[in-house]
Amino acid sequence: MPNKKGWLTKNEMMDTGQPCFIPDAAGALTGRWFGTPPLGGILLTATRCKQLGCPVKTNEYAVAYFYSAAAPDHFRYVPFFHRQAEELNSKKITALEERVLQREFYLIKADNNEIQT
Repeated sequence: MPNKKGWLTKNEMMDTGQPCFIPDAAGALTGRWFGTPPLGGILLTATRCKQLGCPVKTNEYAVAYFYSAAAPDHFRYVPFFHRQAEELNSKKITALEERVLQREFYLIKADNNEIQT
């Protein structure tokens, strides 16, 4: 059962079957994925989705989890939700979010070009 923020324990997260990102260190942007994250778009927390004008729907499930070593209890797996660039309020996107979206756009474009050739 998730805590009041919607975070899961390790066993609960594993039961979802969704991919999980484990950072190299607390707060690091590098780390390792266990499972395959969704391609294209960006992964955001429920709070960030709401801030960018695309709130999480009542029946929507997380598509990935991020491990947070800084959590004060055993609920250390933060749910993330997938969003496409066109769903977001572009005036509120941070520089890092813009970089992620551009990178994903170019990766998908490159994949499509390889398929066509």
